[in-house]
Formats: sequence, C-alpha cells, structure tokens
Amino acid sequence: MNRTRVKVEGLRELDQALKELKLSTARNVGRRTLKAALEPMAEAARQNVAKDRSGELRESIGVTSGRPKGRGYRRVNRIEVHMGPGRQPQAIQEEFGNRRQSPRPFMRPAWEAGKGQALESVKTILTEEIAKATQRAARKAMRQKKGGK
Repeated sequence: MNRTRVKVEGLRELDQALKELKLSTARNVGRRTLKAALEPMAEAARQNVAKDRSGELRESIGVTSGRPKGRGYRRVNRIEVHMGPGRQPQAIQEEFGNRRQSPRPFMRPAWEAGKGQALESVKTILTEEIAKATQRAARKAMRQKKGGK
C-alpha cells in the first residue's frame, strides 16, 4: 500500500497555539480538523463508486478516527484519521479489479482530485478550531474562577 507523506511549511504559529492547549484538547482539535478536511474527498469517492443494487459500498465510505482492525496495524502518529470504505470485501475488487472484473477505481481518483484542497482546508479549519478551543478554555477558566463548575 502506498503511503503519501506530506510536509507543510509555514504552520509554526498554529503549532505553537496547539502546544498551548491541553493535550487532549489539541488531539480533539486535530481529529476534528482532519475529519472535516477529508469529508469532501469521501463525498467524491461516494460519487465515483459504481452503482450497485444494495448501495452498501457507497454507504460504507466515510471518514473515521477509529483504529483499523487489521492484524499488522501499528500506530504511526498521535492523531490518525482514515478515509475509505468500511469492512466491505467488494471495495478491493471494485478498486483494483480481478481476473473476472476490470478495475473501476473510485478512491484513487477522489484522492488525486482532492489532496491539494484538503491541505488548504486543513490550514483554515485548524485556525478556526484552535480559536474555538481557546475561547472555550477561557470561558471554562472564568467559570472556575467565579466558583462554578
């Protein structure tokens, strides 16, 4: 399986702002950001998949932060988000084909078309999410200062 690694320059201010948040809050901000950035790509994959009678494959395509169930899975980063079909065996046959069925890719075209836009949306969504998290933390600190919950 090919992995695409991306290094984005110019996010030092956002990185510093993330470090100022609690670890759990920063992780949730990152998870929400990545899910929101990948959702348009998942929608494109849903549009690309060939129509079948049940529609299960189309409905199973989504974005999740859950851990894959494969045996050889090893966590690489603190925050991981996966986009693709659920546990549908026909997804591999549809994407890559077999000796009886020609390939009808739906994930690769969605990835190729949306990867640049996903990076740009990560920047904007991350900025918004950090601002929201900072405001929530400030409101929580004020409530605690006043003696509330």
